[in-house]
Amino acid sequence: MNNHQSTNPVGQPSVQFPTFRFRSLTAVVLTAAAWTSACASPSPAVTAANVERLQCDLGSNEAHLAELLNQATILQVGPHYSTISAKNNLEERRAGVKILMRPPEGISADRMTRILQCHSARVVLGQIERPEPSKDPFSLRDALVNIDVKPQDGNYVVTLETDKTTDNIQLTALAASFAQAHGVSTGGLE
Repeated sequence: MNNHQSTNPVGQPSVQFPTFRFRSLTAVVLTAAAWTSACASPSPAVTAANVERLQCDLGSNEAHLAELLNQATILQVGPHYSTISAKNNLEERRAGVKILMRPPEGISADRMTRILQCHSARVVLGQIERPEPSKDPFSLRDALVNIDVKPQDGNYVVTLETDKTTDNIQLTALAASFAQAHGVSTGGLE
């Protein structure tokens, strides 16, 4: 590891940096940059484009969503919790919202999932305008809503969540407005 002064071809003195230290620092910086980019989650628009490609079809348009929401009966709206490990115990934290609904006859949970996921993706992509909040707790303009529809006792539980606490708080407010517009109180759904 030489660290001495020499002259360059023009006769000016030049300083040579320690080769070992420079290479080590470069390796650390490049490794950190690669690790950060590999661990970073894709933007909502990238994720939404992928969801749209996989979930949207001719039957996943806004007319089908409107029909679904107009014919479904909203039964309950409540918080969705996830269990996380915190220090030496498990802790439940609010992770989104659940909506219990009786769907229109003949629509499967899978079909309903596709319609709602497609709608959420198209809102993020700016392909459609977001409806007024009391009519749509299923989408946010700047975040893709993860939507899961599961059968429960002849009804469907629609779980809505995002990766950010602030977005989940917004989803909760939208679902409360949606519930009120349908004459349903919030809470109670576990």
